[in-house]
Amino acid sequence: MLMPATETVANLGALGSPATIYSVMALLWFLAGRMTGHLRLDPASSSVRKAMCVLLTAVTLSYIGVSGRVASGAEIQAADRALILCLVSCGLVAVASGGITDRNRLDTLLRRLVVFGTIVALMGITEFFTGFRVTEHIVLPGLQTNIMPGAGDRGGHLRAQGTTTQPLEFGAVIAVHLPFALQQAGDPARRGPGWRNTVRRLAPVTIMIISLPMTVSRTAIIGLVVTMAILMPSWPKERRRPAYVMALFGAVGIRVLVPGLMGTILVLFSSASGNNDNSTQARTKDYAGVAPYIKERPWFGRGPATFIPSLYRYTDNYYLLALVEIGVVGVAAVLIVYFTGIRAGRLGRRLSVDPAQRDLGQCFAAAFAVMLVISATFDTLSFPMLSGLFFLLLGCSGAYLGIARNEAARRLSGG
Repeated sequence: MLMPATETVANLGALGSPATIYSVMALLWFLAGRMTGHLRLDPASSSVRKAMCVLLTAVTLSYIGVSGRVASGAEIQAADRALILCLVSCGLVAVASGGITDRNRLDTLLRRLVVFGTIVALMGITEFFTGFRVTEHIVLPGLQTNIMPGAGDRGGHLRAQGTTTQPLEFGAVIAVHLPFALQQAGDPARRGPGWRNTVRRLAPVTIMIISLPMTVSRTAIIGLVVTMAILMPSWPKERRRPAYVMALFGAVGIRVLVPGLMGTILVLFSSASGNNDNSTQARTKDYAGVAPYIKERPWFGRGPATFIPSLYRYTDNYYLLALVEIGVVGVAAVLIVYFTGIRAGRLGRRLSVDPAQRDLGQCFAAAFAVMLVISATFDTLSFPMLSGLFFLLLGCSGAYLGIARNEAARRLSGG
């Protein structure tokens, strides 16, 4: 979270990001633990691992299909890299779902995740107001820029980016963090006397919500709306009412502090329904532009990560991109992974009796619902930080469900 996602280890390319290297180490730890018998996988948390096996199978079949057509060297390298990254992601999900076996460890990880997400959001706010790109001045020994940063400004406003590769990824990363920040802010166990305790609980939520409009993108606002639509109905009245008031004051505050920002965002949404928005028109043209490629290989696609923008075109829609690259079977596998995460959160919520843990289950459902929706607005899992965060949370949702199932079993047995 704190290292720029654009930086990788020299000569390793996209596979050389510190996060990817850490995930490889986690995969090796997992394999060593399984081979020596020190790591036992709880069947109660197996649903997310099974979903990842489905995704890996779909990606592998698509990868094999690359050999059945004439592909450029760049496409073959991209397919190799995509298969390796999918395998590494499987390891990350397995480690998180199998290695986290009690509530305290899961809560500790999620608290740290919220802290780091808050720091990234704060970087974005700093960039928006000062024009100072923090990541451009971070020089880490042994790393070099592998991904060029995304767009800079829109409507006269510098778009927040933080340590992500571009504003769209920034908005998605913060939107996925937000449910867990809200859960921790409302956790009765974390409440206490004194203003410091109040700031500790509410500051992450406030910073994240403020940072989302500063991406000046529809994706960030859609993520915020989906999060609140999933979470707020599950809250008691005494918690919902202050949320309505805070939302009203927040909108007014942004309008006062940043004149023109709310208007720019409203124009983005209003123009999306007409013919005056270049972004919307480009997305609409994508459907006709990729149709021949889909028709050519409908079931398993052209190969994972082979639809390279410099050779073909951008899609700005992950489902459309997945349909081209890994076909109908691959899109179905991606949807299985998304809905498995939502199901793990909802089922774990029903099995839990503690209010804070029930809220946590709803948060997992909200985070994956955000991914489900915004994947139609940009290439979600093609971005390094967002995809890494997603698979980490998928593993955590499996751990959450496994813990909830075991606790429910102990209650039934009287243990």
